[in-house]
Amino acid sequence: MNDQELYRAKAFRRLVFITRDDLLAARWWHEGMASSEIATPNRRAALKLLLGMGGVIGAGLLLRAGCRALSDPGITMDALELQRKEGWAVGAQGRALLIPDGVAQDSAGGTAWSATLATLGKDLAPGDALLDPFYVPTLFEVFGNPRGAGLAQLIRPMRSVGMEVAEHAAQALAALFGQAEDRKKTALILDMPGPVSVAAAAGLARVFAPVFLFDNWPHPMGVVPSHQTLAAALYHRPDFLAARGERPSPATPAFVLDSNRLSPYRDESDRFDNRYLARLPSADNLAKLGIDRVLYVTAAPQPHELDDLNDDFVAFKSKSIDVKMIALSDFAPAPEALLAANRLPATDRTYYYGGHPTGQLLFWSSYGWHSPGYAGRTWTGSLPRPVSTGNNFAPVSRPTLFSSRSVGGLGGVGKQKPSGFGRVSYRSGGGGSSFGRSGSFGRSSFSGSG
Repeated sequence: MNDQELYRAKAFRRLVFITRDDLLAARWWHEGMASSEIATPNRRAALKLLLGMGGVIGAGLLLRAGCRALSDPGITMDALELQRKEGWAVGAQGRALLIPDGVAQDSAGGTAWSATLATLGKDLAPGDALLDPFYVPTLFEVFGNPRGAGLAQLIRPMRSVGMEVAEHAAQALAALFGQAEDRKKTALILDMPGPVSVAAAAGLARVFAPVFLFDNWPHPMGVVPSHQTLAAALYHRPDFLAARGERPSPATPAFVLDSNRLSPYRDESDRFDNRYLARLPSADNLAKLGIDRVLYVTAAPQPHELDDLNDDFVAFKSKSIDVKMIALSDFAPAPEALLAANRLPATDRTYYYGGHPTGQLLFWSSYGWHSPGYAGRTWTGSLPRPVSTGNNFAPVSRPTLFSSRSVGGLGGVGKQKPSGFGRVSYRSGGGGSSFGRSGSFGRSSFSGSG
């Protein structure tokens, strides 16, 4: 069989079918065009074949698509890099942002929050010389970037019931470390959905210094709904500013993550892959801060840390930094009978560990961490609310997509993403733009002219 016969024998396969009010077309790929065994057909021959497959419907549009496919292969790059180059809403300009539980006022009752969006990154910095180097302001700085134009008109504060519960639970968590000696050498890592993590950070901000690690930008079609994290931060900004002046010095860190950063994604045609990796301080940097115990805080009990933290946690353990877990669901208001027995008002809605007014005694004894404030005191009785078993947690090395991808450095600098993670393919020109995932336009929208 000669080259031309082999070429004709190869089948066409459709990579994408586009149906929109203004466009009906398909993009095809002929297996023979990718074969190294034959000479690639010239441009005119390829277009004839494309036209032949198009039939009488949309032949001209198919010609346009074929021309574009052959002449403009597009580029693949990191999602954040693309947004900084083309705009935060690249490929989805004009789309709305879904902000559930949006409100008009921030936590202080203010309505002028929109006038100071550009200072959000500065306002939410730790404000501590030792902790500022670990702060990742990427998400908050979108407002001060020219490529963030238009976002300010779509954003507003957010306050949900889940955020309110997280704030109260975090206040109870902070109360466990109310004494300076109790929180000394301790760091928290909050790893929950963005708005919940922000609310929890606000709840403990008068005791622990929040160090935000949100390393992406929002996008109308984003896999990670980072605009909701922004909305929660706008709501709680007054709380963070007030707490900065009230915290004891030196500050004890609470590193704040968005667990949605690793949201599952399978090349959906209507999603923009803005996922990213956590950038925690290295074990050496924590040791330099005098940290020898880390409490990993989740919304509900879970068996282990998220996958991109496994190498970090194992490294902490190798530096004799004790890592344990706790869930915010471990905290709840106490029943009225217990409030009365402890001579507390029946209207008290304060959250406690295990829902018990003296639950902190159980926390310190079961976690095995020395506390001068609770020395010599033991827990007796039972808890009205079951608590998680995070006191028994210990990091164990396990295979993940992110295993051995960290090459060290400050705050996770150098941590490598798996192939295709947080990357998009993009094509721009003439009549518009389109994007897809990981170098493939196979399921993305198509626009422009050839």
